[in-house]
Amino acid sequence: MKVCHLTSAHPQDDIRIFHKECVSSYEAGFETYQISCGKTYDRNGVHLIGIGEPTTSRRKRMTETAKKVYQEAVKLDADIYHFHDPELLRYGLKLKKLGKKVIYDSHEDVPAQIMDKTWIPKPLRKIVSGMMKKHETRVVKKIDAVVTATSHIADKFEGRANKVVVVNNYPKLDDIEYHDSPFDSREKIVCYAGGINELRGESIMIEAMKNVDATLIIAGDHEIVDKGSVKYPGRLDRKGINELYGRAVVGLCILKPIDNYFYSQPIKMYEYMAAGLPFVCSDFPGWRKVAEESGAGICVDPMDNAAITEAINTLLKDLSKAQEMGRKGRDYVVNNCTWSIEAKRLISLYNELGGRN
Repeated sequence: MKVCHLTSAHPQDDIRIFHKECVSSYEAGFETYQISCGKTYDRNGVHLIGIGEPTTSRRKRMTETAKKVYQEAVKLDADIYHFHDPELLRYGLKLKKLGKKVIYDSHEDVPAQIMDKTWIPKPLRKIVSGMMKKHETRVVKKIDAVVTATSHIADKFEGRANKVVVVNNYPKLDDIEYHDSPFDSREKIVCYAGGINELRGESIMIEAMKNVDATLIIAGDHEIVDKGSVKYPGRLDRKGINELYGRAVVGLCILKPIDNYFYSQPIKMYEYMAAGLPFVCSDFPGWRKVAEESGAGICVDPMDNAAITEAINTLLKDLSKAQEMGRKGRDYVVNNCTWSIEAKRLISLYNELGGRN
């Protein structure tokens, strides 16, 4: 049975789509494909079908790229189509009309996310958000299932979708190296790995580090820059991220207080714990719960620069306590938050839709 993942917006090596869902699908015995921007080749048992280089134009991505993804999807004639971007909603409906089993993977609460899109004029955001919710509802009532990255997003689809399955974006423990080298023998490095922009706290982190005697390393899509106490190594592969976590003593996850982040589950927070790093994070309800249950994190008001600085310095001044917090985080992830558990839910859904149960 063929399972095909579709994305017009995410990179070909996206962690959730390729490394977790596609690879898990292949390992479960499904003939697995991914259609996305990039080149065509096979990797880890998955057939990657590339449609060329991604465009820098948001409009072209939502129109031309989305259409190319759909055209390749029809050629493939798969049994189950699993798509990942809001601009593919209408094509998901077209695939359903062709008699296919169709799943929408909602990584975010898209209508809420639109309310914080700076490229949409503020007076129009509420209107666009409402239009998206109506469009989303019309599609998910007709396709087979919605997969969500968090329980909070799943709640948003209750009563709107035929079937909702939560597949949390927890880390693959095989991918994250647990580092137990003594913190007092490491460099004083505070790290962040992920998307880099103002909403994700770029300037907040830099400002907080002005009164911290340590180096801040911000890894992600950014030109390589070395400003002494602040370094941008660019986008790192999994080996590079593991090496960074092994050198660091604190991980940061200081996102700004916008609606779409309050109930999100940032993968970096779980990766820090899996690697044995304590973390400093924004004081959002779901994040506070994880920090308190695990004993691995300190929550701060993301708009209080002094509080962020104090939290980082607290961990740097007592490295043995910081390392013990990291060990607690590792235990918490191993026992509660691993991809292997989530993959079983996804494969169960595929089996159900494909009649393999």
